[in-house]
Amino acid sequence: MYCSRLLVLQELLTEDQIERLDKYFAELIGSACDNITVSKVARAIGVSHDVASKSLTKCLKEGLLSVSYGIRCPECNMLIKRVSSPIEIPEGIFECYGCNEEIEVTPKDIEILYSLIDNRIFINGQQVEISPPARAVVHEDSMESVFLAGGVNEYLFQLSDEQYQHLLDMYIKVENHKGTTKSIGDTLEELTGKLFNMCSAFRASGIRTSINQIDCCVRNKWYLNFGIFNILGSHFYIECKNEAKTPSGTYLSKLHSIISVANAGGKGECIKFGIIISKKEGPSTFKQLAISYYLIHGIVIISICGKELKELFKTRGNLLELIERKAAEIMMDATTDLKADGLYKI
Repeated sequence: MYCSRLLVLQELLTEDQIERLDKYFAELIGSACDNITVSKVARAIGVSHDVASKSLTKCLKEGLLSVSYGIRCPECNMLIKRVSSPIEIPEGIFECYGCNEEIEVTPKDIEILYSLIDNRIFINGQQVEISPPARAVVHEDSMESVFLAGGVNEYLFQLSDEQYQHLLDMYIKVENHKGTTKSIGDTLEELTGKLFNMCSAFRASGIRTSINQIDCCVRNKWYLNFGIFNILGSHFYIECKNEAKTPSGTYLSKLHSIISVANAGGKGECIKFGIIISKKEGPSTFKQLAISYYLIHGIVIISICGKELKELFKTRGNLLELIERKAAEIMMDATTDLKADGLYKI
């Protein structure tokens, strides 16, 4: 019988495959426990790399595994360093200490590595792995391969149950807060900043421009050309509206105007995405205006209401999935509910 915590894989793997995965984990000792990859698991249990990747992601969420990122020099193939988060991956051009070449790391040069958090839940085995010499990153284990297969949202937004509960507690305070208009607004802005900073690719903070106060400016620190990140761009703006009534439709027009000013002279290259986060659901004019602005200017603006935030926190949903769905509805002018039709879970 396999470890009971592997039951979460029953939607992905057969009983026999789960047994094989349990055996694979049980036989890992030494450095092998910290160098689990998609390709190794795929070979060990006889599944496709896509299924192996999804299975490892499930194990990651279950707390059986942790993940890190091995960076190899594209010139000499030497392992430069291992980091715990994509946010720690070096930006821009820098010098490899192995070959002294100037390099720029891309997702092709980053290998996703999993580690067993506690192998005592499995039977200790005898599989020994000797660290291999420096080599080119195996394509199926690279970050690029995983992200191209559609795993970018899951890898870059992973919260613990405690973090979700903390966000839910913060939202309940937003719902119940009483005080001055500013203090009420501050509670939603604080929650928004906390939420977006929990995504490992983002850094979020309120900023002041020469003519506007931006509630939350989000920097896409590691600008990935995958999925929703390609739509978000390198920076995007968020405006928070913590009102006890339906927010005015003019708020979306104002955010579009602020983005247009930021893009003046830059041909829309500075900001191309915006979000309005409001306690109450926005009016139908939000979406109508958003579609018009996208068709005319190529700028995507979405709205997220308190009810959706609460559902996100309670169901342990994925923020990036929510943003991607909202953006898709604007860009496709979709009248169909993409969530109700099963295209998105959140």
